[in-house]
Amino acid sequence: MAEEQTKDYSTYYIGGIILIAVVGVFILKGRETEHLDMSAGSAVSEQAFDAANERRIASKNTFE
Repeated sequence: MAEEQTKDYSTYYIGGIILIAVVGVFILKGRETEHLDMSAGSAVSEQAFDAANERRIASKNTFE
């Protein structure tokens, strides 16, 4: 009457899938801004922002 018990590896499968998902997210988050190099367009945008910010500060229109 001794029945063989098979081991249930489903928790290991689920844990492995979760681990792969977490590692994948960290890899993708680390690489998400690699393609965003400082280009001429972004430099112009930064200069325009700085100029508008200086005008805002000069007119004492602060949002603090």
